[in-house]
Amino acid sequence: MGVLSDLHVVIVPTWWPSPEQPHAGVFFGDYVEAFQSAGARVGVVYPDLVGLRHVARGARAPLRPDIRFETTQSGAPVVRVRGLQTSFGSIARRVRRFRDWLAHGLAAYCDQHGTPDALHAMCALPAGWACTQLDDPFSQRVVLTEHTGPFSLVMHPPASAQRVRSAFADAAACCVVSAHLREQVIAAGIDGELLVCGNPVSPVFASEAIGAAKRSPDAPRRGLFVGRFTGEKGIHELLTAIDAMEGAAANCRFDLVGADGSKDARGINSRIAESRVAGSIRVHPPCDRRSLRQLMLDADFLVHPTHGETFGMVVAEALCMGLPVVTTRGTACADFVNDDNGILVAKADASSLRDGLKQMIHNCRDYDRRRIASAARARFSSSAVAEFYAPLFRRICASA
Repeated sequence: MGVLSDLHVVIVPTWWPSPEQPHAGVFFGDYVEAFQSAGARVGVVYPDLVGLRHVARGARAPLRPDIRFETTQSGAPVVRVRGLQTSFGSIARRVRRFRDWLAHGLAAYCDQHGTPDALHAMCALPAGWACTQLDDPFSQRVVLTEHTGPFSLVMHPPASAQRVRSAFADAAACCVVSAHLREQVIAAGIDGELLVCGNPVSPVFASEAIGAAKRSPDAPRRGLFVGRFTGEKGIHELLTAIDAMEGAAANCRFDLVGADGSKDARGINSRIAESRVAGSIRVHPPCDRRSLRQLMLDADFLVHPTHGETFGMVVAEALCMGLPVVTTRGTACADFVNDDNGILVAKADASSLRDGLKQMIHNCRDYDRRRIASAARARFSSSAVAEFYAPLFRRICASA
């Protein structure tokens, strides 16, 4: 019997993998598996609003939303309500449509799988607001977990902020994924109890082998970057720092994973080609978790020079694989990186990053990878997350 036995929970994500964005919200599936492992019946209802920008790139979506029944890899039922939406920049129109499609999807879900005991909304906008605007009893049984970062993104324009505040006020319980995000939410003027619980890490990273591939002591070190090739992820400082390497520190190879369609990403390859250390860098497209796990197994360390992170999933995943990490102060990642498992550097500072990388390249094979992995797996385990949420779900079900 698990801590969530006899409970039926439906997760309502703000993002979920789709044909247009196959990696979007993939970590919400980790909550599905965590709650299932703790004994709960778990489902997902996702209003898949396909915008015109995706249609312009070749996406296909019905003109009127239709219901699609799917399953996760762990066998949980998913109801996807998919269709073309044209809100033309109107926050109010988009979130109302999300709510209406959610109601449509929940009705279909209930017909197939019965009525859930609680809804778990992932992010205040649009999922949290939509869940709290449903007819009773659903609106009274909402646990909201905020992931959006920086949080200021959802507080503008005023129409957005109004609905965010409403979601936090009306949810039966409100959680955030880091103390760093909690500070941002409070700074935005949102009152009430805000509980902190990190994300669960997928078993792909938390139950596999640990240790870099066996190489000779003289073999080049291998650094790994995973993230969007955008300024806020620190890609420019990273390339500057790599280009400034000299001496023994230059004996390092870097795998950069995660190009996207942004303007920053389009200039990365040309910048690398012009670099004097171009031969030390390999660029990879976004990859699935099994492929990422292999890259982590082969790496000596992760570098994540983000400007602002509300959790830092890739850092948690890397630590669970035993990788030491170079990341930035003043972000949520700094909450779980210390002298035993990594190095903290100044934010948006290529010189500080270069110095941190030099130190890591010199010392990366002295870290105890098994100790790093053991501590991280205990902190980000599915069971720990399920134990955190269990009393919340039981309390709101008992009081509704």
